[in-house]
Amino acid sequence: MTRRARSESHFVPGAGDAPPLHLAACGAERGAERGRPPLLMVHGATFSGRMFDIDCDGVNWLAAAADAGFAAYAVDLRGYGRSAPPDWRRAAFADGAPPACSGAQAIADIGRAADWIAARHGDAALSLIGWSWGTTTAARYAIGPGRDRVRRLALYAPVHAAPNPAWLEMLGEPEDPRQKRAFAPYRLVTPQDVRARWNEQIPPGADWRPEGALEALVQASLDDDPQSGGEGFRVPNGTFEDLWHCFNGRPLYDPATLRCPVLVVRGRADPTSTRADALGLFDALEGVERQYHEIADSTHFANAEHGAPQLHRAVHAFLRAGL
Repeated sequence: MTRRARSESHFVPGAGDAPPLHLAACGAERGAERGRPPLLMVHGATFSGRMFDIDCDGVNWLAAAADAGFAAYAVDLRGYGRSAPPDWRRAAFADGAPPACSGAQAIADIGRAADWIAARHGDAALSLIGWSWGTTTAARYAIGPGRDRVRRLALYAPVHAAPNPAWLEMLGEPEDPRQKRAFAPYRLVTPQDVRARWNEQIPPGADWRPEGALEALVQASLDDDPQSGGEGFRVPNGTFEDLWHCFNGRPLYDPATLRCPVLVVRGRADPTSTRADALGLFDALEGVERQYHEIADSTHFANAEHGAPQLHRAVHAFLRAGL
C-alpha cells in the first residue's frame, strides 16, 4: 500500500521575511510529472503538510493522488513542519511577537508554492485542496492572486461563518468568552492533546481510525520540531485570528466571488466543520459548478481515518473533471 517514503522534498523561496517553504511531492518526479495535472494541498491550523503524507497504510493522500494520476504537492506554511528553521522560530515565536502565520501571510505562501509548481508544469493551472482553516486561505487565494491559476477548488472540512460555541469558549477570554483573548505567537500541541481532541469525535467503541495514523502523524510532527524538547510540537497562532471571526459567524470571504468549480466535503461527525456551516457555504456559491459530499463515520480528520479512501475518490473525481 502507499507509504510516505514515496514522497520527495522541495524547498521554495519564501515571500518577504518568510523562511523557505517546504513542499512534499508525490507523482511529481522530474520528467514523470509531464502530462500529470498538478495538485496543491493546504493544511489547517494545527498540523503541517504532514497531514497529507502520513506514513500509514491507506491514509497517505499524497500517494493516493499520485496513484490517481496527479502530480501532488503539500505545502508547509511558514512556521509549520519543515518550513520553520530554528532561527526563524526563535524570532517569530519570541515573547511579545504577534501571532505567527496570519491569514494574509499564509495566502502569500500558497501563492509562492503555486507559482513554483506552475513553472515546473509548463504554467499549467492547478487544482487546490484546502483543509479546515486552510479552506479559508485556499479560497481567498483562488478569489484573489490565484484567480487565473486555480482550475478547481476542493474545500475539505471547511470553516466559514457559523457560530461555534465550543471553539469560541477556547478562543475567548476565560472571564468573558465573548471577548477574544490575546494570542501568543505560538502554542504547544502535545500527543495527549491530539488524542483527546480526536477521540472526542469518535463514538465509544467505534473503529473509525487506524491507530498507526495517529501515531505516525504525531511522531512526524514531533520530529519536525526537535527544539521543543519532545513534549509536543509548536504551531503558529495566527490562525486563531481568522478562526475567531469564522466561529462568530463573520465570513472572511464571499463565496459568490469564486469563479472556479468548487467541492464542499466534510466528515459527517465533524464538530468543527458543522453541517450548517458547510451547507451555508455551499448555498452561498453562485454561478459556478458546485458539489457537496459527506463521508459517513468520519470526523474532522477524515483523511486519516478508515473513510479516507472514500474521501480521496470523491475529491479526485471532482478534480479530474474537465481534464
